[in-house]
Amino acid sequence: MDSPPSNDPKTPLLPLDDPNPTQSSQIKFPSSLKSILTSKNLSILLGSLLSTVICLCVNLDGTVASRNMLAVLAWVFARWLTEAVPMPVTSMSPLFLFPLFRIASADDVAHSYMNDVIALVLGSFILALAVEHYNIHKRLALNGQSCIVPES
Repeated sequence: MDSPPSNDPKTPLLPLDDPNPTQSSQIKFPSSLKSILTSKNLSILLGSLLSTVICLCVNLDGTVASRNMLAVLAWVFARWLTEAVPMPVTSMSPLFLFPLFRIASADDVAHSYMNDVIALVLGSFILALAVEHYNIHKRLALNGQSCIVPES
């Protein structure tokens, strides 16, 4: 007979352990292997495995850089599709993959991501967020007001 649901917010909604485990439906793995073979870890390895297979098995008529570009595309696409790592990390991965696969230099890739004006604007936005987070704008306003308006 099922027990009535608890009103305690820390009580899990689903049972943590199966009360009647069957040996045929469960495969016993060592705990260290179970912690390594998670779907997220396998998803992270999928991109590098795909790029390795492409580099070893695919033979394009063009240059080696075109094959390497296909491998990088597979790597990034696998990580984007499985969301194994956060999207910002996935979007910045060509910064280290292109030089690693000898497609382009790190400087060329970095210049395509950002130029000096974008860096200046991005830096000013980060500075504005820091000022707002620590209430520096209120402190400056109150200090300025105390200099101009005499105390009564």
